[in-house]
Amino acid sequence: MRPILSIIFISILTLFSCIKSGKSPSKETTKTTVKTDKKKVDHYTCPNGHKGSDKEGVCPDCSSPYLHNQAFHGKERITFPPVVSDAEKNKPAPAQNVYGDYHYICSNGHEGGSGASGNCPVCNTELTHNQVYHR
Repeated sequence: MRPILSIIFISILTLFSCIKSGKSPSKETTKTTVKTDKKKVDHYTCPNGHKGSDKEGVCPDCSSPYLHNQAFHGKERITFPPVVSDAEKNKPAPAQNVYGDYHYICSNGHEGGSGASGNCPVCNTELTHNQVYHR
């Protein structure tokens, strides 16, 4: 009788240990913590979709001046590529970039320049495009 009780006891013990380990997970294994990382919103964004910055300046990848991102202040959501209104598309480029370089300069070396093509106010020659402006 003792061997039968021992076999029954071992069988029951084995059965319960299998149920706990594989088939019926404990409360500890069913708890999951979900961490939601808030997506970082840059204060300034590249108009070409490159990595933005928290400081005003130019994009190191394409040398375009950063645009101020209103989404940083929670006012609107910015998309990539950014949605640009017709008024923004037709807006002339600023005469100087953040480094102070003019977009168009006099080929004769006179001081100053312009944000659009035209003539030099000193010698009246046609202004030439300045590649340094796009750095």
